[in-house]
Amino acid sequence: MPLFLDNLIENFYEPVGADFRRSYARGQIFWTHIGYSREDLQLWRPTGLDPSQTTVNSFRMEPAGKDAFKRAMPLYIPPLETNEELIVAKAKRRPVILLSPVPAHPGIQELRGGGRIYRRLCVVVPIYSLVDRHTEEIKYRQPFLDKVRLMTYPEFLYLPQAPGVLRHPSYARVSELQAVYQPHLEPENLQLSNDIRSILQGQVIYLISGVYSGAFQIYREQLLHQEDLPE
Repeated sequence: MPLFLDNLIENFYEPVGADFRRSYARGQIFWTHIGYSREDLQLWRPTGLDPSQTTVNSFRMEPAGKDAFKRAMPLYIPPLETNEELIVAKAKRRPVILLSPVPAHPGIQELRGGGRIYRRLCVVVPIYSLVDRHTEEIKYRQPFLDKVRLMTYPEFLYLPQAPGVLRHPSYARVSELQAVYQPHLEPENLQLSNDIRSILQGQVIYLISGVYSGAFQIYREQLLHQEDLPE
């Protein structure tokens, strides 16, 4: 019987503390709406316009064509430039791990009508359940679950259930990290333990730079080469 990551590390989580609602700690777990990544691009295109041809009364959904993001006319209501589109998107409320809190305001005055410099954006990693919430059954084949727990895939991190926060065993999809506005984050008094946070940080570094090192490398190599370990 192989050892898995959750056998090597006893505590995946720890409380943030009494100030958890304002701390925004790296590795802290929050809830927010996360959009689904779509392979097929679909757009909301206007079907009813006012006489000025700038205000939309109705839309229809259609696949993106050759004129996507290069329309002939802008819209004023809703505001839409000729190089912009209203894409069809679906989102779900799910837990996320905070990777990077909002940076400090640069203190530079913006130009009137110019580009926006400061945005209260955090970088997060979304968490997906391994169990179907309707049937309470595992959503994946056992070999995949075992490989996630063995850290075979650098883009996935296994997360055991955390009472009151993660109802079921889950996994963080590191390759789907994204930016969200801080006001949309709902904090939990739960964060990754130091070891798990270090592993996650190592995964991010590996995915964006190819550098394989630190806690991520140490734990992963131990799990993937268990036949080399002494009895």
